Amino acid sequence: MIKDGGERGVLFELDTSIRQLRADHGDNATAISLTGVYHNLLRKWGEI
Repeated sequence: MIKDGGERGVLFELDTSIRQLRADHGDNATAISLTGVYHNLLRKWGEI
C-alpha cells in the first residue's frame, strides 16, 4: 500500500512504538491519539 520506503519505515516505527506503549501502559489517551496519527498517515500515503 505504501510505495515509499521512508514512509513505510516511519509507519513501522510508529506502530512498534504504539504497541510497546500499549503493552506497558494499556490503552490510554496517548496511545489512542498516536493510533489516530498512524491511521491518518496511512490514509495520506496509501495507494490502492
